[in-house]
Amino acid sequence: MKKSLLKYLLLMFIAGVFTGCNVTKNLKENQYLLVKNKIEIENPGKLVSEGDLESLIQQDPNKKFLGLIPFKLWWHSIFKKGGESPVILDPGLIEETEKQMRSYLSNIGFYDSRISYDILNKSKKKRKVLYRVKLSEPFRIRNIGFDIKDDSIRNLVFRYNKYSIIDSGSVFNSFLLDSERARIADALSNNGYFGFTKDFVYYEADSSVANRKVDLTILIRNRDEPGVNKPVAGSGHKIYYLNKVFVYPNYLPFQSDTLPTDTIVAQINDKDDDIRDIYRFVYSSPLKIRPDVITRSMFIEPKTKYSKLDAGQTYKKLNELRIYKYVDINFRESREPPNTHPELNYLDCMVRLTRNPVHSYSIETQLTNSGGDPGIGGNFLYQNKNIFNGAEVLNVRLKVAMEAQNRSVNNENSTENLVFFNTFEAGIEASLYVPKFLAPVNEDIFSKYFRPKTTFNLGYSLQNRIEYDRTITNVSFGYEWSETKFKQHIFYPFDINFVKVNTTPEFDEVLADESQRFQNQYTDHLIFGLRYSYIYSNQEINKIKNVLYFRGNFESAGNLLNLIMNIADKPANSDGYREVIGIRYSQLVKTNFDTRYYFRIDKKRTIALRTFIGIAIPYGNSIDIPFEKGYFGGGANGMRAWPLRYLGPGGFQNTGDKRIERVGDIMLEGNFEYRFPVYRVFTGAVFYDIGNIWLLSENESFPGGEFYFKKFGGQLAMDLGLGIRLDFDYFIFRIDFAQRLKDPGRQPGDRWVIGNVNGWFNPVLNLGIGYPF
Repeated sequence: MKKSLLKYLLLMFIAGVFTGCNVTKNLKENQYLLVKNKIEIENPGKLVSEGDLESLIQQDPNKKFLGLIPFKLWWHSIFKKGGESPVILDPGLIEETEKQMRSYLSNIGFYDSRISYDILNKSKKKRKVLYRVKLSEPFRIRNIGFDIKDDSIRNLVFRYNKYSIIDSGSVFNSFLLDSERARIADALSNNGYFGFTKDFVYYEADSSVANRKVDLTILIRNRDEPGVNKPVAGSGHKIYYLNKVFVYPNYLPFQSDTLPTDTIVAQINDKDDDIRDIYRFVYSSPLKIRPDVITRSMFIEPKTKYSKLDAGQTYKKLNELRIYKYVDINFRESREPPNTHPELNYLDCMVRLTRNPVHSYSIETQLTNSGGDPGIGGNFLYQNKNIFNGAEVLNVRLKVAMEAQNRSVNNENSTENLVFFNTFEAGIEASLYVPKFLAPVNEDIFSKYFRPKTTFNLGYSLQNRIEYDRTITNVSFGYEWSETKFKQHIFYPFDINFVKVNTTPEFDEVLADESQRFQNQYTDHLIFGLRYSYIYSNQEINKIKNVLYFRGNFESAGNLLNLIMNIADKPANSDGYREVIGIRYSQLVKTNFDTRYYFRIDKKRTIALRTFIGIAIPYGNSIDIPFEKGYFGGGANGMRAWPLRYLGPGGFQNTGDKRIERVGDIMLEGNFEYRFPVYRVFTGAVFYDIGNIWLLSENESFPGGEFYFKKFGGQLAMDLGLGIRLDFDYFIFRIDFAQRLKDPGRQPGDRWVIGNVNGWFNPVLNLGIGYPF
């Protein structure tokens, strides 16, 4: 089957090559096929690269699969429909490209740069366009001055000038100058100047002072000068304070702000000892949410200066309350300003909140293929977005999954062929999300900007596998908060896992021949610990830029129980281990680091890189890591040419073909993906994975599985693959084919699979939802 498929693909490729020679046969006498654009920059530097100018090219050649094969052009040439029509060279678009490049270079300070182009013959009817760019010396800012008549504005501009993105010596870049205007406007609008935009900030530049030097003056235009919108009437810029804040918690679209006679106006004091924070809740239907839940999300406070930043933070945090689907915040000049300070300017604020349905239900279906093992699954989800009238969110998930593991259990006495869908998992998970810190943490010591959350989790899972049945009960309680918009912390001081395992008689026979450490992984145990995660991500919605993601995890288990045992002076059992309610508890420390970098080539093409480093160390009451706390290799999101849990450890060779899941104490993995568009919703990826798991010490069940610095490089598994993804915006369906390049489970001199002529081509199919990383 595979040979027939390869022959078919090869024939298609050869046909395409011959067809490709004829794609120009229908072109008219003065028509030429554009096959390539190239940019050459004379005296290139860090400020300008070919990539900066490529996006300005107005006419691109026909797209090529993997940058090599113009399948769409071939398709159109063969079938006369679909695919892509030939891209005919257009001299007008070439001249427009030249114009766009010249304009761009002038905007970034490279005035008088020279741009020319040549049309080169690739063959009789094919042409290549070469753009030659000779950069001029850029204009640079010599001095920066200010001409601001308003003392208050001038003082604020000077106070925040340390955050300026331009300085003496900077290139005279129009884009940076525009960003500096926006920065100044934000500084003023965050200090009471409502309605102040960057349109009020302008420059005067004098380029006659020296050769390619500019003296820059920053000016602030008054509100009453022509050419500027006036959101608030008046001759000059005014500082505004907030007077009344109206909250409409049950707002309906097209509802009037005029209070009906049956409307109740509630005044809420956000702090018992501070009467500043008074919010007026306006509602005619039952409120069904405690007002303090909303006031905790309000950064807008009466009797304080207007701040654009506070308005934005309020909008963001109210949107995080899932009970609301629509948040609208507006300001207007106060109709009834207070009499205490008539000389001040006041605004009233209207916060309109439109509710989501409280209850929601959904059903999910899953189709998977991990390392050649097909599976199906389904989830039923229920969500209550306001279960205790405090915007608390209750999530309940019922899950069922089945997988076909088409292998055999082998030992000296039996060989049992396994039937389809021979593994089964079912469970229930419940989580409660509370949008604030609960005791024992004092919420008042944390700023509102931290966006605190408390989470409770409860879960029960039944796993029926070929070798054993396992039940896992989990109870946890923890906190989440954001240090900044890029930094997040997760801390669970209370995390309990109770695992009960029942092995089959056949698997008991297998375990009897294994080490004690391996047998311990399939016994009942209790994990009582804590965990902490730090997450950094500079990804911003609707901004195309390179993204760095980092997650560091740390967890420890058994120390509190061990302390209690010591205080109670409870002795160990006959095997030398301590137990709680007849169950041995685990002691361990585990940490790992997941780093990802996404290099955005353009809007549709990305290079994604990932590294993962992890180690888990048992101690005290444990001689091994519990099965569910260990590291696993393989699967659809890792080393994709191996089934999940069947890679490694180290150089272990499964010569007896025993079907044993592998768990490690150390994990190292690196992944590379080049993601590119194919056609409409279809995107593609070329990927490479490298990594493995290892043990900290020797184990007779897995000889060669221990980690040594001198050996680990030769024990790294490698695979290469091709993926097709269907990107529907709201979810991505992924199909990956992975081929082993190097298999550490083979003999040391025979690990390079690709070097073996006989039977080396054996790709593994993986199905998944979403990107692997």
